[in-house]
Amino acid sequence: MARVVPLRYDTAFKKAFSQPDIFCQFAKDVLGIEFHTDEVRQGYKFLKPVGQVDIEYDLFAEDPESRIVVEVQHVKERHFYNRFLYYHLVNLVEQVKSSKAYEFEQTVYTIVVLTSPSRESEIDFSVAVTDFNPINEFSRKVEAYPHQLVFLVPRMVNEKTPPGIKTWLELVLDSLDGEIDESRFAAPAFEKVIHAVTRDNISPGELRVLKDEEDWEDSLVYEHKRGLEEGHEKGLEEGLEEGNQQATKKIALSLISEGLDTEFIARTTGMSEVNIEKLRKL
Repeated sequence: MARVVPLRYDTAFKKAFSQPDIFCQFAKDVLGIEFHTDEVRQGYKFLKPVGQVDIEYDLFAEDPESRIVVEVQHVKERHFYNRFLYYHLVNLVEQVKSSKAYEFEQTVYTIVVLTSPSRESEIDFSVAVTDFNPINEFSRKVEAYPHQLVFLVPRMVNEKTPPGIKTWLELVLDSLDGEIDESRFAAPAFEKVIHAVTRDNISPGELRVLKDEEDWEDSLVYEHKRGLEEGHEKGLEEGLEEGNQQATKKIALSLISEGLDTEFIARTTGMSEVNIEKLRKL
């Protein structure tokens, strides 16, 4: 077993997947395309911001025909899907330099790797692809756009996960506890990933960045736990309040059935005379 930095951390993921040969093999297995690049840039920004948000891509690479962005996301934020759709579209829009030429010279692929343990019903897949092609009235796809936005969820890997993608997801998943069973991943690309994130190969500078990531993750866990506890307490309070209201209503109905007047019932139960009159009409 190799002791590794889990691939949910940006530090580890970027270090491993920014190696051009690993990036290209990952792109080939996930997207089914031949992709060649000599440089994978980390924290890449366009020289001029596009739109209202100055975004930064985790990993960015391109060749004459394609642009590929890979994003690793550990916490599924409320705006998760919108955020990465925006990232994807900006990567397209940046190519259009003139209103006289709405052309995308490069096909854009955005791959989002979600490593969090999602319990949401909407995350019931290991692979999901948006290809932007319209469907006509005959339920046939119109092959208009080659661009793709791909979501990968290692924790949801299953027997339906495409074989080329499955081993990559299993590699990420196996790393999340800080250890990887090297015997399961014998291919050269996987061996290079494991070597890159082995604890002994992490530099002091990378360890400092990793510590910041760990602290940030711990703070999120704390905030999430506190939110659950506050929600639980609020639920108990609301439950007690609802229970008291139901008990008061039951007493008022009993007094009404005995023929007592509204003013007396109001003084006894604390209910308003208006609500008591509503109960009389039930």
